[in-house]
Amino acid sequence: MDRRDEKIETRLNDLRTRMAVAGMEAALLLHHRDVLYYAGTVRPAALLITPGEAILLVRRGFDYAREETTLPPEAVVPMRGFSSVVQAAERLGLELGEPGGIDRNRRVLGTELDLIPAMLYQRLQEVFPGWKLTNISPIVLDQRMAKDEHEIAVTRQACLVADAGHAAAAELVTAGISELELAAEVEAAIRRAGHGGFQPLRHPEARGAGVLLMSGEHLTVRGGHGLVVTGVGLGPAMPYGPSRRVLQPGDLVVVDIGAIYDGYTADESRTFVVGEATAAQQALFDVAYAAEEAVLSALRPGRAVSELYALAEAVVARGAAPYFAPQSLVLPGFVGHGVGLELDEPPVLWPKDETVLRPGMVLAIEIEVSAPEPGMMVKLEDTVVVHADGCEIATHTSRELIACVRGQ
Repeated sequence: MDRRDEKIETRLNDLRTRMAVAGMEAALLLHHRDVLYYAGTVRPAALLITPGEAILLVRRGFDYAREETTLPPEAVVPMRGFSSVVQAAERLGLELGEPGGIDRNRRVLGTELDLIPAMLYQRLQEVFPGWKLTNISPIVLDQRMAKDEHEIAVTRQACLVADAGHAAAAELVTAGISELELAAEVEAAIRRAGHGGFQPLRHPEARGAGVLLMSGEHLTVRGGHGLVVTGVGLGPAMPYGPSRRVLQPGDLVVVDIGAIYDGYTADESRTFVVGEATAAQQALFDVAYAAEEAVLSALRPGRAVSELYALAEAVVARGAAPYFAPQSLVLPGFVGHGVGLELDEPPVLWPKDETVLRPGMVLAIEIEVSAPEPGMMVKLEDTVVVHADGCEIATHTSRELIACVRGQ
């Protein structure tokens, strides 16, 4: 067994321990990122776990999955509908029970109730009539919050991919290019650098491709599933992200890149200006920079993430005289989130989350400061790793307001 196999086996055993504490006799994982985390493959599959064994039921790409997974070959079987789940459960010694029998809802089966549709939930109840279905996602996501050395190393590679996108943006931001053209070039740059081509997001309605970009009057539009400014997109079928708006001299341009490398995410945002920045633009950006510095300086194991928002909020509330009065600038309600196998992992860095930081957490510190009255917004976001003695900033693009003066 190599180190990768050992690490994933350790994760699986840790999950079994957590399941036992939560009273779960078995678990059926259906979400591709969760299956990847515990079985080493992202092929369409389900992972059935008991205290002693696990079986991977593969819907498509069986030979590839058997080659990729860290489970032994005999634990990988084809999945031909839910009859295969029944057979796997019986093989593992699980008594499924009779519909309406006295065992109904006595045993507990964990699955991802935050993701599965109602019809699948009903089908699982039919397959496991003597079991109660419970949500295993909080346990899985809590375990995934702290990354091991390999996960952090791959995240650093993802950060280099995001850096490549911002380097391309710095060369291309100019009056006359459209948001869509600029985003396409940035997307091409991160693809050439190794971007996986899509952003895994756990929210069922979320969509992501890698580059979120907005400029000018679009800097105040919130149209996506999250709290952040998203731009207007290309129309009702895609109402956020880059549009066909053409950049003008003096525009602020925000480029938010979610880059995926070997399954892991880096999230990095930078603000550019078409030409030289005005004093007001620079002052607004300086607030965002100071707010991020306040959060970064407090990233230590044992700190509650709810406290981090208050630190940034105190900076933003002061404004930036003489351009922005106190209390005239706003945050979107959070200052970051976890990243990993998905872009939107816990914790959320806002007052509602009492998660305590621990070593190995990978976070996107995301500072978005808006000035509603003049319709301005700037953003600064970095992927960081929490260590025992502080944090490592893993993204490396200049953390300044980037002036693009070619042809101006």
